[in-house]
Amino acid sequence: MVGADPAAKFVSVTCADDYYESIEIDCANHPQTLLCYEMYDQPLDRGHGAPLRLQMPTKLGYKQAKYLLTLKVTSILEADRSYWGDQGYSWHGGL
Repeated sequence: MVGADPAAKFVSVTCADDYYESIEIDCANHPQTLLCYEMYDQPLDRGHGAPLRLQMPTKLGYKQAKYLLTLKVTSILEADRSYWGDQGYSWHGGL
């Protein structure tokens, strides 16, 4: 619907707090992966990641990006692909 390349392999996000993350397109399409903008029928507050939060129960906590500013669907990951992954943590971060 947004014109993204259907052959894309990754989704990457940047956040207001200089955090950045990327995930596989299969994870982004998982039925439990959510882009949250509200909680309990109320707009998401800053303490919970407003304006938009990436929530993935199939991934470890450090993959759960808050304060999303941009979302990019791509087949090529940039050099900065995962804030914690770039510091030695597993990029996949799956459970």
